[in-house]
Amino acid sequence: MHTTIIIFFGLVLLAMMLFIGEKIGFSRQTLTYSFIVLWLALSMINGAIGVVTAGQPVTTELVVGSIVFGVPVAALVLFMALSTDT
Repeated sequence: MHTTIIIFFGLVLLAMMLFIGEKIGFSRQTLTYSFIVLWLALSMINGAIGVVTAGQPVTTELVVGSIVFGVPVAALVLFMALSTDT
């Protein structure tokens, strides 16, 4: 359940960054790189907390962390591929 909540948080963060960032005037390229760097950092922090406080094995956290990082990034790639920048 925790993994689902974190992935949902990543998708909400992505939507907010794209919506608010475009309203402010940032380019999509800047928003894309910013989201990837921010989400990678947050995913790594989440994995580190899982290893340190929850006692999860590092290999398990690497697999789950890849999924947690990959789903919102895949949604970003899909959004960028399907949207047209006119």
